[in-house]
Amino acid sequence: MAEKIYIRNASGVLEPVTEQAFETEAILEELVAQYPELLAGDQMRPDDPLRWILIKPQMEIEGWAVDLLLVDQHSYPTLVEVKRGSNREIRRTIVGQMLDYAATAASVWSGRDIRRIFEEQSDGSDDEISNLLQADDEPDIDAFWEQVATNLAASRLRLLFVADDIPDELERVVKFLNAQTRDNLEVLAVEVKQYPGQFGDALVSRVIGQVDTPSSSNVRSPNLSRDELLDALRPDVRGAMHSLLDAVTNASGELRYRRTAITVRGRSSKWPRPLYLARFYVTDGGRFEFTIDYIDGLPEELRTFQKEYVGEFSSDEFISANNGKWVEGWVVNANNFVKHIDLLTGRLCSALSELAKL
Repeated sequence: MAEKIYIRNASGVLEPVTEQAFETEAILEELVAQYPELLAGDQMRPDDPLRWILIKPQMEIEGWAVDLLLVDQHSYPTLVEVKRGSNREIRRTIVGQMLDYAATAASVWSGRDIRRIFEEQSDGSDDEISNLLQADDEPDIDAFWEQVATNLAASRLRLLFVADDIPDELERVVKFLNAQTRDNLEVLAVEVKQYPGQFGDALVSRVIGQVDTPSSSNVRSPNLSRDELLDALRPDVRGAMHSLLDAVTNASGELRYRRTAITVRGRSSKWPRPLYLARFYVTDGGRFEFTIDYIDGLPEELRTFQKEYVGEFSSDEFISANNGKWVEGWVVNANNFVKHIDLLTGRLCSALSELAKL
């Protein structure tokens, strides 16, 4: 029997509205795409309600497409498959399909691909990220996308099955998977019921499949301090890095300490946001990158500065190229970082000074 809920009208009379199945899966999919809050992020994380931005509906993946790709405020990619409860595939077939998507996504998607697609789909991409993060100060949008890439590379994903009726068979599988994969993968189902009425449609969401302890992979770990990050490096590299960071601070560079990396940024009056000049990853003994990001709309004078900055490294025999679709730069291994620390520090600080004058 279809469920009923009651709405009290302005006259104090209760108006019953009866549950009605969605006519098509496309209607439910479009609703979730337009209103990701229907996924009930407050039920998933009461102390830190999840919010999402839509990257793309029908996100292509190896000749197939996941219904919706979202990213939450903690940079976790969220794959959403939408079905009607009456679709028999929702009982078991959809589970294998979704796991296939997750495995493939982790191996073929990149963080830069996701960022590019989002920016192509959105007219005000930076504003959307700012609203998503709800930061008190200027949000570090580049760091947000860096963390998306990190999570994707580590297969830290959330899988959501969405339907107007979640069958018992799917609920059992979701609870089992969510309990077993909590270190990296969160698997949940969201039931969205509609109750059409003369004053509009009521929509009620319910999250299914949670275990007692929230998945540790979806609790945002705090950024580390400078000393905590550098403690991961061997003593000679740590000493060289301390020297470089002190010099960058004296040169008015902006340092950001994240969970696995330290970033160096500089500012120019010709551009509203800081520009990256270096990233230092403390994992695996250290990865030291002197690099710039391609940014749409960057003034030609700053583009020329970027080219000249990365061009200074082109004749160095101790360095290797790190070029991609959205980034250009150079990588130095730990031994050469220590050996050439004075040269690298001077080059970075000179770039910071020159950028500030533009």
